[in-house]
Amino acid sequence: MDIIMYISNLLVYLLLILFSGLVLVDSFISTAVNEKQRAWHTRLLNNMNKGLVLAVLLALFLQLIQWVEQFGGNQLTVLLLEGATGRVWLALMVISTISLFVVKKYIQARLLAALLLLLVESMNGHPATSSFLVLVDFVHLASISIWVGGIVYFILQIKEGKDAVIAFIQPFTKLLWLTIALASVSGVVLTVFILPDASYLFYTSWGQLLLIKVAAVLLALWFGYKAKTYVVANENVSRPRALLYEFATMAVVIALAAIISSISPMPSFDRAINVHQMGDELHYTVKLSPNAPGPNSLSVTLWSLKEEGEIANVQLSIVAKDKPRTSERLFELDSIELEDHIEFPGFNESRFVLENMRLPYPTKWQAEVVISFVSGQQRQFSFEFEN
Repeated sequence: MDIIMYISNLLVYLLLILFSGLVLVDSFISTAVNEKQRAWHTRLLNNMNKGLVLAVLLALFLQLIQWVEQFGGNQLTVLLLEGATGRVWLALMVISTISLFVVKKYIQARLLAALLLLLVESMNGHPATSSFLVLVDFVHLASISIWVGGIVYFILQIKEGKDAVIAFIQPFTKLLWLTIALASVSGVVLTVFILPDASYLFYTSWGQLLLIKVAAVLLALWFGYKAKTYVVANENVSRPRALLYEFATMAVVIALAAIISSISPMPSFDRAINVHQMGDELHYTVKLSPNAPGPNSLSVTLWSLKEEGEIANVQLSIVAKDKPRTSERLFELDSIELEDHIEFPGFNESRFVLENMRLPYPTKWQAEVVISFVSGQQRQFSFEFEN
């Protein structure tokens, strides 16, 4: 079911970007569609719009099935009308359906529908947590849409000859560079606000897919440059392979964007540590999450003998087993009040935390905890973990 939902969401994303891109470019570039192409162009938009409605219906149906399995049928109305995801799907359905009735006749209404579709899609996923990020994501989606729409129109104009291609390329190139700049800036802003730590770019699926997406965008730029250079330099215009490669690469970019929007930028918590050890003179519980490169949260709960008195401080040292000479790091933990208690006769309970324990890279670590008491006595214990 999850794979089918991913595919359906991807189909919605692709059709929405392509439909919106064609509408936006047609609205901003007067030479995008001539009178001879208008009827064919309208049929294309209408068919894409129908495909978008069907794709949204399929995705919504699959979402309803998943909700029924998770929450039962009684909660569907609440999830649809009051939940953020439900409202997004309903809005996409309503706007794409209304667009069917205006796509043939009213250019301004068609443009409004495309912008509303992009805005609603911006409210889905990670940017939905902030109105500012929704606006930034809207600019990002609109910029990518114009780029994709421009590729389609480029292919369309090649059939009309070199003069038509040049007439389209000149104004579109200016628009394209503007949209590339906006897409780059908005993409950086989204990454900064969404990604908790820069190291997650390299050590999480979200970050790795984002880096692949950036590489694909750069590759698409190169193909686009080669296609434009080829068309301008040759008198007999044919469809350059570079243009088809650019379109295919942008399809990969959109697919990656759809996947990125549906997965968490946080590392998996599957490797989080929760260790409890009993001893004659010391009990302890160590919790480390998410146990991944980058910032981690560490909690150490101690049960020390009452006669040893109050704990003055707790220090943690970690050493990477593969780099014992250069990797040692020392942290001092902060004492916090206990919210829950587990009493052991003859022992005092205390808890110490480290909210930003940074692990620089994935490897096997040797950790040692040193407990210093006000009396000057010390105790220590060690444990190993792999992040």
